[in-house]
Amino acid sequence: MGMTNLQHSLEKLYSGLTGQLEGVRANIARINREMDKLPELEASLPELEASIASTAMLLKRSNPEWTPDHTPPVRPWTHNLTVPFGTCGRRGMEVLRLANKPMTGRQIALQVLRESGDENPNPKLIQRTLNAIDASLRKHRGHTVESSGKYPAQWRTVAKTDIEFDI
Repeated sequence: MGMTNLQHSLEKLYSGLTGQLEGVRANIARINREMDKLPELEASLPELEASIASTAMLLKRSNPEWTPDHTPPVRPWTHNLTVPFGTCGRRGMEVLRLANKPMTGRQIALQVLRESGDENPNPKLIQRTLNAIDASLRKHRGHTVESSGKYPAQWRTVAKTDIEFDI
């Protein structure tokens, strides 16, 4: 019995160590791949800096009041909402489910942002949130939500057909 416990413990240790070795090798390979990109990335810095300076000059020329802090940096092709990735539409549907009146997409977006802790969102954030919620509402139209069909569209859940549209 003692040998099987010892052997089991050693096999467990061996398994853990070989898994750790594979993880370290994978990290080394990933870092090496990233290091191969370093010269190319460093070479792109001067061009990016020159483009930023040129764009800033054009913005300043078109609006002398403009300063760089008016336009905070945003990384392209990344999630830029205060709502966690993949939950915006679901949160909008939840707001609509709990609502006692029909709501526009903008009203839903503002409520979702308030619930995520952003009491005074900037217009660009509101628009991005609105786009995500509108896409979700259009996807579920006729199944779980319905629209007034007028502009601006008001939405309600199909479970609350007793709520009348204002428009």
